[in-house]
Amino acid sequence: MSGTTLTPNVDEGLKSNPTVHIKLKKVEMFDDISELPDCIISYIFTKLTIKDLLKTSILSKKWCKLWTLRRELYFDIFNVFEYTEQQLLQKGYLIDVTVHSTYSSTVERMLNLDISRDPFVKRVDQFLKHSHATIIDSFLVNFYLDSQQQSIIDEWIRFVIARGIGRMELLFCGSPYTPRNLPRKPYKFPFHLFPETNASTLKHLRLEYCLVSIPPNCNFIPFKNLSFLSLKRVKVDGVFIHSLTQLEELHLIQCELKSLTLKIVSSSLRHLKVSLCYLLYGNFQKDVNLISLDCLKLISFDYDGHCSANTNFNTPMLNNIQLSVMCSEQRLNAFRLLATLPKLEILQLDLYSMVPTSLKITHLLEHLKELNLIFIWPLRNPRKLEFDLSGILTILQASPLLQKLSVMLTYPEIIEDQKVVRDVDAFSHEEVKVIELRGCVGNWYEIEFAMNVIKYANKLERIVLSPYWRDIVESLDWSSDLAWFQNGRQRITEKFQTEELVGREKLVLI
Repeated sequence: MSGTTLTPNVDEGLKSNPTVHIKLKKVEMFDDISELPDCIISYIFTKLTIKDLLKTSILSKKWCKLWTLRRELYFDIFNVFEYTEQQLLQKGYLIDVTVHSTYSSTVERMLNLDISRDPFVKRVDQFLKHSHATIIDSFLVNFYLDSQQQSIIDEWIRFVIARGIGRMELLFCGSPYTPRNLPRKPYKFPFHLFPETNASTLKHLRLEYCLVSIPPNCNFIPFKNLSFLSLKRVKVDGVFIHSLTQLEELHLIQCELKSLTLKIVSSSLRHLKVSLCYLLYGNFQKDVNLISLDCLKLISFDYDGHCSANTNFNTPMLNNIQLSVMCSEQRLNAFRLLATLPKLEILQLDLYSMVPTSLKITHLLEHLKELNLIFIWPLRNPRKLEFDLSGILTILQASPLLQKLSVMLTYPEIIEDQKVVRDVDAFSHEEVKVIELRGCVGNWYEIEFAMNVIKYANKLERIVLSPYWRDIVESLDWSSDLAWFQNGRQRITEKFQTEELVGREKLVLI
C-alpha cells in the first residue's frame, strides 16, 4: 500500500484523532485501487448502485471522476432510487392495486407513474451527462416509458452508440411492476441513429414495448454483427429478420405483426422462440399462423401459437422443441411435424385442457430421449373430472428410445368419486429409466399410471410421485395441495401394498 506524505502538524494531529487516521488510510487504499486498469475499475463499479457510485467521488481527487468510467450501465427502479421494495412503497413510487377476476381477487404491485417516472428519467439523464466513459459495453433501462420520453431516450441511445455499445436492452414495460390498462403510444426505436460507421459493435438487442418501424431502403449494415434479438410486446415488421445474417438467437413474444402468416428464413439462426404473436383487427387480436420455418442451423425451438396442417419445417439440426398445444387438431399437426425431424431428442409439450385418453399417434418419435408433458388447466375446469393419464402411455410407446419422462399437472384437485384402477393394453418399453409425475394429490389415475408403467417399462429404475407443481406462465414458485399430505400419499401406499406387483419398490413418494 502506498504511503501518504503528511506535514509534521498533521502527524501530531493524528495522534489525538484516530478517526482522521482511519479516513486517510481509506483514501490511501482507494488511491491504490485507482491505479488499476480502467477495465477492472469499471467492473468493480458495476457492483455499485448509482447512489454509491456518486459517493466515491468524495474519497479523493483521483476518485472524483473515476466513477464516470463505468462501462456497464443498468438502470431500474432499485439502483436508480436506492430503496428497497418496502421503502419504494412508503415513498409512493410503488402502489398495491386490487385486481378482480372471475374467480378471485388479487393484489398486484405496480409503478405509480405520477410520482416515479419524472424523477427516474431525470436521474438517468443526469448520470449519462456526467459520464466520461469512452466505451460502453452494456446499456439496460427497465422502467415503464413510452413516446412521451422519445427525445430524451433518443439522446441516451445516441450517447451509447457513440461509445461502441455491444449490448442494449430497453425494457419499457417496467416488469415486474407494469401498470395496467394505460393508454399509450410506444417508444419508436430510432433506426436513424445507427450510422453505418460505428454501430456494427451491437451484438445483443432486447426491446420491450417499442415500435419497430423499418425505414425505406434500410440496409441493416449497422446491425451486421447482431447475434441476439429479443422483441416482447413490440409492433414489428417481421421481414427484416431475413436481413440479419449473423443472428443466432431470436425471440418474438406477444408481438403485433403485419400478417396472419409467419415465415422465418435464416441461414444463421440456432435458437428461436415465438410466443403468442398476433395481428390486430380493430380492437381484436387474431393469432398468427406459423407456416414455414426454413433454418438449416436451428437447434432449439420454443413455440406457443397456431400450427396448421400445412406448416413446413426445414430444420434438419433441430433437437430440442417446446410446443404449446391448445386443441386436438393442433396436437395432431404437432405430432406430424415432430415425426419429420431426424434429430429430435428433447421435447416439452404444454397441453391446455386436454383429456389425454384421446391421444392418437400414428408417427413414431424415433430419436426422442427426453419428454416433458405439462397439463395446464384453468381454475375450476369441469373437464378435470374426465381426466386420466393412460393416453401418455401412447406417447411412451411411440418413443422407443425415450429414457426420461416427466409429467406435471397444474392446479390439481382431488376427485371424490374415485374410479376403479384398471389395466391398459399390454405393451413393452425397453429404454425408459426415470419417470416423474408432479402435481399429485392421490387420484385414481395417478395410481393407475404408476402401476402400468411399472408393469410394462422393463428397464425402469424409479417412478417418482410428487405433489409439487408450478404455473409456468405466471410463477416460478412451486405449489402443492394439502390433500396429498392429508391422505393422498397414504391412499397410494395402501393400494400398492394390496397389489402383488413386481417392481413396486421402484415407486418413490415425495
